[in-house]
Amino acid sequence: MKAEVTSFNSTFFEYLSSFIWFNQGRLAALMERYPTGATTPGDGSAGQPIFWHINVASQIAGGRIVTMDSETGKIYDNSWYYQDGQTTSLFGEHLLKDCPDRTIALVKDEMTAAIMSCFPTPYVWLATGREIATSDMASLTGRTVVLFPDKGEYDRCKEIASCITNVHLHVSDVMESAQGDFQNIAQMVLSQQSLRPTEAEAALMRIEEANPNIARLVKAFDLDVVGISPINDRDKNNTQESEPISEEPEEDAVVQSIMSEQEERWHGRNPECHMCDLSHESINGTYCNRLNRYVEYGKGNCGR
Repeated sequence: MKAEVTSFNSTFFEYLSSFIWFNQGRLAALMERYPTGATTPGDGSAGQPIFWHINVASQIAGGRIVTMDSETGKIYDNSWYYQDGQTTSLFGEHLLKDCPDRTIALVKDEMTAAIMSCFPTPYVWLATGREIATSDMASLTGRTVVLFPDKGEYDRCKEIASCITNVHLHVSDVMESAQGDFQNIAQMVLSQQSLRPTEAEAALMRIEEANPNIARLVKAFDLDVVGISPINDRDKNNTQESEPISEEPEEDAVVQSIMSEQEERWHGRNPECHMCDLSHESINGTYCNRLNRYVEYGKGNCGR
């Protein structure tokens, strides 16, 4: 399976973009905190996100592929995607060395940690990628940790906490008292966020600002708003001179920047492995799936 090490072209970022809170700046900061990859379907559609587990040595120890609905955020499946067989680490573990005094918030799912990191909290958000266990505390020795169990997991996590002595541990019961059909804290927080208006809704809002009476007619007769085009004398004079609008959407500036940086890393070097479908570039280097090891920019000589 082919995958991009970092990519905004995933159902995860499509889902977050539907909320007003997640503007371009917050999404770019999220990618910087937790480099997130994506599968490449090959048909131009958005891939499924890959949440990389990066250890304290800044090496990818593994990754979680999450199959999700970009409109509802519903998760259908998740599976491990290992780079090179290393022992996996906590999701977000690479952030620990730069935040020695910050309190750690530990959750089960990578997506929960990534989303919650975008909101103002005093925590560094980490995730286990599986049910929370005592072994997850090994890298957190001496730290202050707050567990945020999924709904229904509070009692089990309290039992685990009673056996742990190497960290200052507190188990939050916020999900046990939460009202609504939410399984984790991220779902609860997102339920309170405003959705970005659709094109039709935005058009109707502009109509209401320009002419409230027309807006009332649109609502009264349940009309579909295709769009609005304000016409004034300047627009009329420029109508014939205007150039046709390109049907190709302009590439997102953040995505374009990441792609440019990736290409610069390969500039002047042997590009064959970069383009080969049997290898992929990762944070740790270039991994050849045929040789089952890292190679030096195409010099591994796998025979192709």
